[in-house]
Amino acid sequence: MTFSENDIPDLKGKIIVVTGGNSGIGKQTVAVLASKGAKVYLAARSAEKYQKAVEEIHESHPESTYGQIEFLQLDLSTATSALAATNYFKSKENTLHILFNNAGIMGTPTGSKSGDGYELQWATNVFGPFVLTYHLLPVLEVTAASSPPGTVRIINTASDGAAQAPKKGIPLADPTLGIGAGPLACYGSSKIGTILVTRQLARRYPQISSLAPHPGTIQTELFRDMGIPRPVKWLLNVRVLFKPVQYGALTQLYAGTFPSMDSSRNGSYLVPLAKIESKLPHVQASDDVFGEKVWNWNLDAMKKAGVL
Repeated sequence: MTFSENDIPDLKGKIIVVTGGNSGIGKQTVAVLASKGAKVYLAARSAEKYQKAVEEIHESHPESTYGQIEFLQLDLSTATSALAATNYFKSKENTLHILFNNAGIMGTPTGSKSGDGYELQWATNVFGPFVLTYHLLPVLEVTAASSPPGTVRIINTASDGAAQAPKKGIPLADPTLGIGAGPLACYGSSKIGTILVTRQLARRYPQISSLAPHPGTIQTELFRDMGIPRPVKWLLNVRVLFKPVQYGALTQLYAGTFPSMDSSRNGSYLVPLAKIESKLPHVQASDDVFGEKVWNWNLDAMKKAGVL
């Protein structure tokens, strides 16, 4: 379908959270949402990153002053930081219309471990967002009860990189979630996890629309740990593969704001540009029985971390 920023309705009065909002498609997403009048909580690891991002957004999108951009400190690699972010948000707001779980990492070196003891990509891309989302669900539920059906949403940024996971999928039986596996295999497993959690959210909380958009291959900092030489990155960016962040943000902006999103689409995987895709990037991503196990794994991990 054809979709552009012009198709996004006025968002004045909407409260939105965007994780990883200080760079890449997250920053572009914040810029567009604020330009449409929303109050956006830009979640970043530090106030310095937040301030720099806001300055760049106001420079590139002067109309973003129509809305508000607030700071939400968040480090998704630890469960306690994710919980602290939700507690801070709930001290400031009692409504939340859209949660963009946009932040993520890719290709971290084999053996990288989070503070909670899990493979770092799984911790940052799956467990941290799960903790954040779980503790924001009561606010989302209250907001959904007083909002038009289908307009309160959770947007979990997915990836066709899920196809990089091993054929058997997520190593859920491994206490570290695959800390010894290769970087791309771990990334793939984490993105299967993203899709499965999204499908579980749709089944367990049907009053909230939960969607998993794949943004495409985009010019972002996501590839910083991949060891790609700078000249090769330039060639890929300019001539071959990577698309600009403006393009990358569109599919998740569509998922979050398009007014005609109905219940039959809840739990869907989307691909560029703004299309529902029934063919998932890995066979395990459609296994909802295994998805329930992933959901329960996250609950157990929350108990171990003392955040449940």
